[in-house]
Amino acid sequence: MIRSVVHPATRALRRAHKQRSRRAWAIMGFVLILASILVAFGYFAQVGWVGLAEALVRTTYRLALSYGIALIIGASVALLVGWSPLADYLFPIFDILQNIPSFALLPLFIYFFGTRDEMIILFAVSSIVWPILFAVLTAIKSAHSDLNDAATIFGARGFRRVTAYLAPLSFPAILTGSVVGIAIGWEAVIGAEIIANNSGFGAYIASAGVGGVTPGTIAGTLGILAIVFVLNRLIWAPLLAESAHHYSE
Repeated sequence: MIRSVVHPATRALRRAHKQRSRRAWAIMGFVLILASILVAFGYFAQVGWVGLAEALVRTTYRLALSYGIALIIGASVALLVGWSPLADYLFPIFDILQNIPSFALLPLFIYFFGTRDEMIILFAVSSIVWPILFAVLTAIKSAHSDLNDAATIFGARGFRRVTAYLAPLSFPAILTGSVVGIAIGWEAVIGAEIIANNSGFGAYIASAGVGGVTPGTIAGTLGILAIVFVLNRLIWAPLLAESAHHYSE
């Protein structure tokens, strides 16, 4: 019988993934136990659950749309310029732009777009796009020269070089950039909702938190934690595990 040999790096990645998974489940279990205790003692009796659910759904929708737009822009720009000489000139410009504090630009977004959904979504895009852009640019610039030469030999030139070589090469970077971007996106969307006083979780906690920490703010925070946990477990963790397994072989 022939036994398959698993690369040590692959085993290490699998162990790390299992450890992160156990920690995530332990944290979520603690949150559920805490929430159950608070419910049992009637702490959330005055919470408007319908309003909270609507706020969470609206914020999640805005984040998802913002991420989709940022993913298209960030990955496309990085893939198109990352392998060209323009990257050496644009990289410092991108670096300066991404270091501008995002909330310092919020007054400009409000001035041009008001406090509508478009403002919140575009503001979040301006925050999410940078981790994706730089992750992909770094992956392309750090690609081994042998891979670049092999792609050229096998005819990956022009736009075909982007679709057949650079895009698959950048997939792990797109995932890691997306995870970081989504984390920043939550802050951007909720912060913009608070400042613009537009509907959503930010506006909900701004009104529910008048006078300090209230059951509404606690319930909303637990709701956000639950959404983040579910998204990580159902989407990001499987994708990252599959990417680590595939690219480590």
